[in-house]
Amino acid sequence: MKKFGSLALAALMVTALGVTSSAAAKTFEAASGTPTIDGIMDDLYTAAEEVKINVATSGDGKTSGTARVLWDSDNIYVFFDIVDPVLSTAARDNYYESDSVEFFIDLSGTPGDITTINAGQWTAQAPIPGAKGDWQGRGIHRDTNVDNASYKAVKTDNGYAIEMQIPFGADYTPKADAVITAAFHINSDETGADGRDGEYFANEGQGNAWSTSEAYDNLVLTSKKYEAPKVEASTNTADMGIVAALASLAASGVAVLSLKKRK
Repeated sequence: MKKFGSLALAALMVTALGVTSSAAAKTFEAASGTPTIDGIMDDLYTAAEEVKINVATSGDGKTSGTARVLWDSDNIYVFFDIVDPVLSTAARDNYYESDSVEFFIDLSGTPGDITTINAGQWTAQAPIPGAKGDWQGRGIHRDTNVDNASYKAVKTDNGYAIEMQIPFGADYTPKADAVITAAFHINSDETGADGRDGEYFANEGQGNAWSTSEAYDNLVLTSKKYEAPKVEASTNTADMGIVAALASLAASGVAVLSLKKRK
């Protein structure tokens, strides 16, 4: 009886741990705007919340990154800024086996298998030798819209950046304050030569994001927009205007005096 009781207690503990180990969904905010897709972060992105991608499921912890999201009536835009001290020396046939980033999106409103709902995995290669600049991934949303999607990858001082443009598609109409779900992922070839060594997410429990959207985080399509700082008139410019006005008055006075002398 004691042995049975111990086993039962252990089973209950495992079950309890399994339930509590799933992380609560985070909520991130996208901003409104249409950037230029060139791999350089537009000021527009600063209105969006910074998503930290630093939850490691494997790897040495030296790779990390951030992402920011914009949206407009046609597309969703994702800017990844990745810190990676060692880049792959060559691209692999499976992009996830070399340095790359992945954006997962679910527009269906009902979590599930991404191959059966309006959801998708979008995989983009880092700027490494042999990179083709095209997409890999899976899911109905990706397969339906891949021909109209694009991305640009560029090297940076600390690693690389990737900027994505992904259509919402005909089956989804974006609206301000709508909530969709998404996940952000980095694949890291940390030795530069032997395939993927590290994986990094924005939240825990997202290792199956390539298959199911059940653990995706919330992404709010806010109406927030970047506002350029107002440029105030330079004090020096104003001072120069005063000096010019005084000089003009002085010149007028001299001219008057000259005329009086001639009379």
